[in-house]
Amino acid sequence: MTAEILMKNIYTFANILSQAGSDIVAKWNHTSLNNAFNWADYCIKVFQQIENKPYRGEIEKHMASMTLHLHPPSCLKLRVEDLGKARVILERTLLQNPFLPEKLSRTIIEQKQKTKGNNLEPAECQEIVTEVTRVSMLMKTLQTDEDLYRQTQLISEATALLSTVISLSSCSSKSQRFECYVYNLLSRLAKKVGQLDIILKMLCVLPSDTTYTDGQLQDLHNIIVRWLSEPQNSRFLVTSCKVLIQEACRYHSDLCQSYLEHIVSWAERLEPSYNEDDTNFYSWRYRCTESSEKGNDHRTFEKLCEHLENLLNVNKQCQLTVKHTLQSLKEKSNFNVYSDILKRLNQIAEY
Repeated sequence: MTAEILMKNIYTFANILSQAGSDIVAKWNHTSLNNAFNWADYCIKVFQQIENKPYRGEIEKHMASMTLHLHPPSCLKLRVEDLGKARVILERTLLQNPFLPEKLSRTIIEQKQKTKGNNLEPAECQEIVTEVTRVSMLMKTLQTDEDLYRQTQLISEATALLSTVISLSSCSSKSQRFECYVYNLLSRLAKKVGQLDIILKMLCVLPSDTTYTDGQLQDLHNIIVRWLSEPQNSRFLVTSCKVLIQEACRYHSDLCQSYLEHIVSWAERLEPSYNEDDTNFYSWRYRCTESSEKGNDHRTFEKLCEHLENLLNVNKQCQLTVKHTLQSLKEKSNFNVYSDILKRLNQIAEY
């Protein structure tokens, strides 16, 4: 077997393991499960063949860079020694994943009972199982309605995620490859959860691992801010915690500008709605351009002013930028939404 085929097969298992730790596993059936364990058994045989070979280090190096190419994007860091425990790692990953269908969970437990388990202590594989299920566990945590639980977990989860991601920055010598991986990971989180709380918190904490450099941390924070600046991502700010947005803006001035640009683009799509029966001559309503946007009650004039008030409270510099921007936009025409926005904000004492 050539080295190319060997790495391709290991990559196939890594992708399967990444899926096993994600919400994709909800679509698995017994055929998918059997296929996954067949690949795990294959990797055990591979490990037995390469365990003491002189080229093991080279394989280890290629496996490290492989992490940045996995789909779905994962925090998995697969090592050569993990191949020898592939079946156990896969089994525990599946059983720890909250998205695993119950029928498959029963099948795994039944098989485990027949084979009388394994000789490995749970702690031996827990680190990699935690890595591969980190995103799916985060999704479950952030989707819960228990606000107190979410808030108490947010700092520790953000710290753990930041630590894991920054440790992967050395997996590739190409900075663009790492940035692409971070973008994919953040997009997956935002799309599945529908808000940016964990991502914003990552901008406000330090990694738990002390081996990182200030340069690595700054680079990762810059990537996150750039990702947040993308229009398709900044839209999630509307449904995110305003306190967290404010906190992240205090740490990163570039985020203030992105946040303001998003609010302005929102304001640009507010149009007057005239109603003779209304006590007010007109009101501002959000103009939907896509069917998916209909029913977005959070895109109201009142909510927009709340977000602007939030931005005004970041710091003095941000306050001056907001006031100057709104005033400039107001002067572009005799009648626009910015006149009413400024009137509303003028009612705030701090303004």
